[in-house]
Amino acid sequence: MSKFMSVFRLAVLIIAVSLLSACSAIKLAYNQAPDLSYWWLDGYFDFNEQQTPIVREELSKLFAWHRSNELPKTAQLLSQAAQLMPGEVSLQQACALYSQGRGLIDNITNQALPYLADMAPTLTTEQIAHLKRKYAKNADEFSRNYIKGSAASIEAKRVKQAVDRSEMIYGKLEEAQIAAVKKEVNSSAFDAAFSLKERQRRQQELIDILTNLAVTKANSQNSQQAIRSYIQRAWESPDLAYRAYSQRLTQQACQSFANVHASTTAAQRANAVKVLKGYETDMRTLSASR
Repeated sequence: MSKFMSVFRLAVLIIAVSLLSACSAIKLAYNQAPDLSYWWLDGYFDFNEQQTPIVREELSKLFAWHRSNELPKTAQLLSQAAQLMPGEVSLQQACALYSQGRGLIDNITNQALPYLADMAPTLTTEQIAHLKRKYAKNADEFSRNYIKGSAASIEAKRVKQAVDRSEMIYGKLEEAQIAAVKKEVNSSAFDAAFSLKERQRRQQELIDILTNLAVTKANSQNSQQAIRSYIQRAWESPDLAYRAYSQRLTQQACQSFANVHASTTAAQRANAVKVLKGYETDMRTLSASR
């Protein structure tokens, strides 16, 4: 379900840091997240001396807001997920968890939007060119991993990723369960070339928007409107075929989660409860330590 858009990768990074696989690493990583986020973003934009202190300050503010406002919501979502683990999980329940997770991302995006809007017109031609090169590098890497490789190597990579995600929660999977994961991967509607085409469409649109905002030195209101509209089109592609494909992938991902969960043992489900409750405790502890 990794369909996150470049304009709010910052939000994704925050969520990713909040849900690291090792509970013992969460607190350390989250407390370092403003610095980690800065260096990640700098890899895309190559901030100059004037922008760097502003970016760092805004990231600190964003994480302070996230710590107090969003970590409790993340903890609640983890609690809900833990409550489901002992029994069977339906397609509807799995998709409800996904929908709530997307809501958390939307919250962060909305909070960060004014800063993104203020920053966009300050980008230089060189920085936008740097972003374009970074996008091209990422596309090449994606293509090597999921398009240009042999069918066997691509399948192995996707199966390993799916197994690793499951084992983060349930612990070690049995051979029959790994076979079930492989079946889910092979039945997926995922089309790497189609996904890459849409990703590149979004990226080019963002580059065009940033270029226009920088050239016109747009005011904050116009900049916010341009970026907000872009985000909406990123979530809901103007390409109706891709939108249907995306919705189909989401439904399949929810169903796959439910199917894999159905194959787990009582001990694995107990492990999932333990892991998720551990995450929840860490989220609440982090939220309280402001």
